Amino acid sequence: MSVSLRQRLAPYRHDLALLTVVLIWGINFAVLKAALVEVHPHVLNIFRFAVSALVLGGLFARRVDYDAAAFLQPLRDQFYTIVGLGLLGYLFYQLFFILGVAHTTAGSAALIMAGAPLWTALFGHVFGFDRMVPAGWLGLGFTLVGTAVIVFGGTDEVAFGSDVFLGNALMVMAALLWGAYTAFNKPATQRADPIGLTFWGVIVAFPFLVAIGLPYAAADEGLVISGWVWAAIIFSGGLSTGWAFAVWNTAVHKVGPSQTAIYGNLVPVVALLSGLLMLGEPIWPLQLAGGALIIGGLILTRWARHTREAAAAVPSTEPLASSDAPHDQP
Repeated sequence: MSVSLRQRLAPYRHDLALLTVVLIWGINFAVLKAALVEVHPHVLNIFRFAVSALVLGGLFARRVDYDAAAFLQPLRDQFYTIVGLGLLGYLFYQLFFILGVAHTTAGSAALIMAGAPLWTALFGHVFGFDRMVPAGWLGLGFTLVGTAVIVFGGTDEVAFGSDVFLGNALMVMAALLWGAYTAFNKPATQRADPIGLTFWGVIVAFPFLVAIGLPYAAADEGLVISGWVWAAIIFSGGLSTGWAFAVWNTAVHKVGPSQTAIYGNLVPVVALLSGLLMLGEPIWPLQLAGGALIIGGLILTRWARHTREAAAAVPSTEPLASSDAPHDQP
């Protein structure tokens, strides 16, 4: 009996889905960069987050079987948390992110954002949500050095007043804000559906994004959004922020966070290639060196955390002597 292609690919469906997410997130940097040539960053944010809200709202409604009470439940249970996270992750972060992408290259933006998980770990450690393993501090050091290499030498422009330097600095701030958002968001996701939290967070931030963007739209009397820019808005808002987010969280549940996180390391690689192929952006040696340091720091931290968790999961048959006790216990 012949086996269909779908049956053959069934064991790898989550891996294929994650690779699709990586492609979407990596290409998104170049897509946004190209769209920003025609539309002001704050105006673009209005349209792409309107699309994101529609997609995320639809996904969440489907997840709760279109039950109105369940749909509103996250808002009732964690109203102030959602307001705070929405402003942090979908207002302040997005303002720095979109302006950073507008001023730097797609590849540098993606490489700097690749360090966000290390900032998440640092914020989690400082505020008591998580505990940094010793190797995590070394990984954070790699990330700091790698980020500095990209900011100061990621292109042939190293002047402090250059447009690219400004964009890189904005992206560093964006990575810090996203790291803080993720750290503070983690406890909330243990009490509510992540897609629901994201949807309501976008709803909280959206009126502010509109208020910031409308003056720029009004000032451009001849604003005409071309068909391809509308496609970019749908791609970025519907796929990158909407569908891909749902797929990523499903994969975390199905195959585990460690295996899922491996795919995240491929996003800046795709962004560099898409920037080269779609925008003609050159890839600079120092850009690659900085990216290698950032991704190396992530891999080191995740490996150390996985090793510690695996050791903690194995029950000891002998009592621990004081000299053998883990140094990272509170």
